[in-house]
Amino acid sequence: MRTTITVYAASDMTGETVERIVRAASAQFPRNSVTIKVLQHIQSAEQIIAFIEGQADPGPVAVFHTILSQRTREDLRLALQTLRIPSVDLLGSTAHVMADLLGERPQATPGLTIADGAEPVYFDLGA
Repeated sequence: MRTTITVYAASDMTGETVERIVRAASAQFPRNSVTIKVLQHIQSAEQIIAFIEGQADPGPVAVFHTILSQRTREDLRLALQTLRIPSVDLLGSTAHVMADLLGERPQATPGLTIADGAEPVYFDLGA
């Protein structure tokens, strides 16, 4: 019997960014191995925990998130650690590294999108 997992993609806004990353990763596994549940407009770690505890997920679960509030991220990390649920802070970790390099704090403004960020320059190294 093949293992199936549930991934909670949590965001303090619409969840588009976290959902796209989780979907991209899930494409590397057989279809129907990963169920993605997008949790939008999160205001507290308690909301996520209560939602997960109210679900009847058949297999292992994980939480991936793009939550801007440092306090909420920390509360969530501690709560998930206690429940032994793995999690990945996709946006906070990335912004933290950039903040260190820039020597300034991120805006932490919900609702900004990929289009509001820096324009990438692409280099094709596979040619």
